[in-house]
Amino acid sequence: MAEELRDAGETVWNVSVPSYQAFLPPAGKATGAAVIVVPGGGFRLLAIEKEGNLVAQWLAAHGVAAFVLKYRVIAALPGESNDVMRSRVNATMKPGVGGDPGAADGLQTLRLLRSRAADYGLDPQRIGAVGFSAGGHVAGMMALAAKVEDRPNFAGLIYGMPFSSPSPALPEANLRYPPGTPKEPWLQPPATPAPGRLPPLFMALAQDDVVAGLGFRAFYDKLYETGYRPELHLHQRGGHGFGARPQGGTTDRWMDEFLWWIEGEGLTGKQ
Repeated sequence: MAEELRDAGETVWNVSVPSYQAFLPPAGKATGAAVIVVPGGGFRLLAIEKEGNLVAQWLAAHGVAAFVLKYRVIAALPGESNDVMRSRVNATMKPGVGGDPGAADGLQTLRLLRSRAADYGLDPQRIGAVGFSAGGHVAGMMALAAKVEDRPNFAGLIYGMPFSSPSPALPEANLRYPPGTPKEPWLQPPATPAPGRLPPLFMALAQDDVVAGLGFRAFYDKLYETGYRPELHLHQRGGHGFGARPQGGTTDRWMDEFLWWIEGEGLTGKQ
């Protein structure tokens, strides 16, 4: 089915062939780091502007190469509105199933970028993903890929996370302490990271998000219980889907926070 643009280029529908668009930093500003930007849209459409192009342009201007992923989505029926399609998808598909093609497309894109890293001036081991809403499911499932070498080197989950029910199993973050180790956390030595642990994670949510809020916080709690300590930003307000659109609140600064976190993880060569 042919790809369809709606809302004056704000959204893309009926993506049946995945692709990506590159946004590269200006000469002399590239850090070698890169991010696959994964828009949301309920697996029915892609919010390609506010959760794709605008984010990628900002990252590239700050030295991080960005690649907006147009992943496969559920096809709309002829003449079907967004509301009708949402009802159909929710009634006929289990949670997260609609994102399976997108997760596969994200992993394939990551493999392509690593193979073409020299062409884009990238370090193949400093390529991450950031996803929004349904795109957070895609980025989260990429981070959970069965093979460690297939995963992105870092991931950002912006008001989105794996939507599968039940939530996917998580690999242990750290090796277990040997017998005799004190049970009090303040007496324990630093934990030893487990070989199969997830890559570093950044998470951001507005606390008045009634769409993804409960599931997002539950996923963070599960990560924490498994030994992970993601970077977590809970903004006072901003609703669902703020993306790169200014709203006059602290959600306007999430991209700065994401970049500072990437830098703090040593992924841009800056500390």
